[in-house]
Amino acid sequence: MYAGRDRHTRTEIVKMLIQSFQCADISIFGPKNEEEACKSASGNGLTKEECLSTIKEELLFQKEELSNLSEIHPAWIVKALENESPKIIGIILRWLPSKHVRYILENIPKRVKMSLPKLIESFAVPAPILNLIKSGFERKFKLPASKKGSEIKTFDDSAYLSSEALPMLFCDLGLHELAFAFQNVDESGIRVLLNRMAVSSARALQQRMKDVKGINQALLKDARYSILEVALDQEDIDKLLVEIGLIAFAKAVKDTGIFSAIQMKLDPIISYKLKRYIDQQAGAGKLAAERQKIIMERIALLARAEEI
Repeated sequence: MYAGRDRHTRTEIVKMLIQSFQCADISIFGPKNEEEACKSASGNGLTKEECLSTIKEELLFQKEELSNLSEIHPAWIVKALENESPKIIGIILRWLPSKHVRYILENIPKRVKMSLPKLIESFAVPAPILNLIKSGFERKFKLPASKKGSEIKTFDDSAYLSSEALPMLFCDLGLHELAFAFQNVDESGIRVLLNRMAVSSARALQQRMKDVKGINQALLKDARYSILEVALDQEDIDKLLVEIGLIAFAKAVKDTGIFSAIQMKLDPIISYKLKRYIDQQAGAGKLAAERQKIIMERIALLARAEEI
């Protein structure tokens, strides 16, 4: 990562800005104790284009640093922070995406949150110590890799979808499974469910039921067994769709090893449900290959729509 390039300190970046834009007032954005050194910077410096390119590379590097833990669902990080001191927690938070930081601050004990160091204190820690803390904390996780939906070429590759894309896929699969299950069923039989769904979801289900006509009867029957495994009277329809989608995904799994690549990308509650369904279903169904084909078609459609 960032191989072959040296990182620049804040002071060096400020000096580059001063030299390239000839504006000593920029020095106030550097460390206070190095302001004079920045002001006295001399030389022709980089061109404005070279300076901006270097800073963009620096920002890209910092983004890559964040990415190591960005694919871990923040609930797993909260659990891993339980035995850490407030100072260590404060240091770790500076590497995480803002959505993770918000989740963590909302879910750690109030006494811990009140004891967190000020942001300036976290940035005052020497870089070698910061890197030691960061690498030590990351070793607690099996850091998952991610790919865009358009890069998914096989069913096993679906485990590499991002932590944001996977729940969207499961929700879509849940809708698809309902469309299979309610095929050839009188509309009055599903009206209660449709009335509880958002208008957009209800219309999507009705359209999906039209789109999946001509499907293997064994698959339609299997889908009905899928929805028997969940409580259809759940208040949160999106959670219901995700859970049905988990079952549909589990029925396509042949190798249970796929779960380890997905586990920490998901909320622990969803992750545990997926594990249970995979343990029950993996390798047991005769329709796994057909289900894998359907899932790959859904991934391709979602990717083209830029939803995953």
